[in-house]
Amino acid sequence: MKPTVPLSADGAFVSLVLDLLDSGEQISETGVADLLTRASMSVDASLSQRVAVSVARTARWRRRDGELSALISSARELSELRDAQVLLQRLVDRAHDLMHTDLTYLSEYDDRSDELFVRANRGAVSARLTHLRVPAGVGLASKVVRTRTPQWTADYETEEDVRRAREVDEAIQAEHMRSLLGVPMIAGGHLMGVLFAADREVHTFGAEEIALLSAFADHAAIALQTARLFEAVKLSAAEAQAAQQRAQERADLMTRSASIHEEMTRVVLEGRGSSDLANVIGRALGRTVAILDRDYKPVGAFDESEWLRTDGILLNDVRDSLEKSRQTGLCVPIGSRPAFAAAAAVAGKVFLGALLVGPGASALSDVERRTVERGAQTLALLTMQQDAIVNAEERARTDLVADLISGRSPVEEVLRRGKSRGIELDRTWVAVAVPTPKNGRDRALRFLNQTHRGWLAAHHDEGVTVLVPEVDAKAAAQAVRSGLSALDNPLLLAVASGKAGSLGDLPSAVTEAWSCAEFLPHLGVVDAAVAAVDFAPYFTLFGPTAARAEEFIRSTIGGIIQWDDEHNSELVKTLLMFIDQGTSTTATARALFIHPNTVKQRLDRITALIGPWRSAETVFRLSVALRLYSIQAQA
Repeated sequence: MKPTVPLSADGAFVSLVLDLLDSGEQISETGVADLLTRASMSVDASLSQRVAVSVARTARWRRRDGELSALISSARELSELRDAQVLLQRLVDRAHDLMHTDLTYLSEYDDRSDELFVRANRGAVSARLTHLRVPAGVGLASKVVRTRTPQWTADYETEEDVRRAREVDEAIQAEHMRSLLGVPMIAGGHLMGVLFAADREVHTFGAEEIALLSAFADHAAIALQTARLFEAVKLSAAEAQAAQQRAQERADLMTRSASIHEEMTRVVLEGRGSSDLANVIGRALGRTVAILDRDYKPVGAFDESEWLRTDGILLNDVRDSLEKSRQTGLCVPIGSRPAFAAAAAVAGKVFLGALLVGPGASALSDVERRTVERGAQTLALLTMQQDAIVNAEERARTDLVADLISGRSPVEEVLRRGKSRGIELDRTWVAVAVPTPKNGRDRALRFLNQTHRGWLAAHHDEGVTVLVPEVDAKAAAQAVRSGLSALDNPLLLAVASGKAGSLGDLPSAVTEAWSCAEFLPHLGVVDAAVAAVDFAPYFTLFGPTAARAEEFIRSTIGGIIQWDDEHNSELVKTLLMFIDQGTSTTATARALFIHPNTVKQRLDRITALIGPWRSAETVFRLSVALRLYSIQAQA
């Protein structure tokens, strides 16, 4: 049916409808009728309804077009972001602009714990919402997670179909949220999180609002997944680069370590010393490196304050670390000083020395510790090599000396062998006998051969024989005893023979020294440097065992010794002085600073104890016994 609008009003009516359509606002049928009445236009009800519907549809289309444009623009912008945390906040900001709600926030989903964590928000007025944790199965968010569909409520306070949690309810109440809409963020079938829009008034979310937020969430999920993948790629690339750098650094260290090992090997092959080895390791590590020998004595330059007590003994923590290193074969930090380290040089269970490593700019790396351990092994090898050389030389020298003093080889042959080794044999020698325990003889020989190259030493059944050139007997005995005292021997007896004018005289000189050396300990002389000639009459008379000498003393002057012990007298001293003074009472009194009558009284007492004794034979016997007893008393 044709409208009842007056023809004259057609232009005005059309203009009004166009204005309504251009306004982009929704208007009801009643509102259209009111506008027409005010404009003095009369239309029927169906036309007003059609105008209202057209205006509303046009407004909705325009709004949807604007939302779609904003959605596309946001998707483009979000797709360019690569920082996940920045992206989360930008997602919430764009959702807030699209939905025009009071509050928008995003909860990230952790599929391992089935929990949600608020990561970003816009419009919040309370700190409770920041980093809120939503436990599994709690609140509207968990319904979204469980169903993977949008969930909403017009009034959360009255909503009954949600499971409550105190911390979640407190956060919602602090924000005064009433109506909530949550949509899932899904990308590639994986739930990334839940995007929320909320109002602080009761509000029913329409289908278009739900569809808009869902569409945005779909774009956002893809953008977030892309950003996470990009971050994962960056992280993997960074880790790969770091791993490559570590591998390169380790390769460099291994190359450097191999170079150091080559240098250490050259030290051994070239026959250089342990100090050279310490220098190689010290330069490589940028640290001070000290070396101990098998007796824990420093070798070469040594900062004693770092390793030794004031008395020259190793600090306890150093010794403890070395013991641990001996057991494990590893480089061990030293006690409460981890910047210091020690490594023992061992062959089997035999301790051959140690490396002591001082502090550096940083802690020892694994490769550097292996270098120290390899250095300790090299020190052991170097020590064994040096021992082999020394032992070979010692055996040759010992065999030479043994043949020389035994007289079992022709002198010409011994001279030729000595000359081939650069040893001058055709000279005057003094033989020194040194009784030595069996387990200390090799050590004594090694020490003598290494420290006194002008001397010759060899094994003897009871110790070591030392040949000292061009010196008198007493001086030779003192020199040998002084030299061997460095080995910390508690008791040391050195007995020197007279000078052997020719090599042929050496065997008898050695016999002389050892006869006396075997005789003296029976008299209690075990720690002295003596010349055998001073005791020749005694061991000539009584033999090397001195058992007969002991019996001779007891049988000859035993009564006099007993009287002195019981009465605290000096009969033995007086009798020896009387004999030494040519049996002169006056001279004896003068020598002892006593009255002659006192001398006579003491001599009478001696006569009463042993009977008549003034015959030449008895005086000789008394003289020998008294001198033997004097030697015992002084020992």
